[in-house]
Amino acid sequence: MEELKKKFIVEEKLDEKVVSECIEKILPFCKVSKNGEVIIEKKNMTVADRIKLALTARFLANYLEREISAETTAKELSSFLYVPENQISARLKELKDSKFAIRVKKGVYTVNPLQIRKFVHEIETKYGAK
Repeated sequence: MEELKKKFIVEEKLDEKVVSECIEKILPFCKVSKNGEVIIEKKNMTVADRIKLALTARFLANYLEREISAETTAKELSSFLYVPENQISARLKELKDSKFAIRVKKGVYTVNPLQIRKFVHEIETKYGAK
């Protein structure tokens, strides 16, 4: 029964190897400044994909540098993605409903760690690494 439990009950964490792989794969798409601002390198991405990328990047940056919060708000995303806050809020609600984002508290979101690998693969396929 314990073996079955280990297979079925998963932690919402990523191990160091997976984090390293994901960071390497998203490097062509974005960077994160020391103050937590996500700098998107690919300009042809949809607003939803840019938000997903920003949530993912912040989460991964927090893994490397604890002072960078894994959580963010619509206002923060709006400021560094240059998208109106109401559009960010609408997309965040959709991402929460689709289980990509987790609402930590009112107005504060983070990525669902179980969705990161799938998303990284999606953006590589959709937008190409170069």
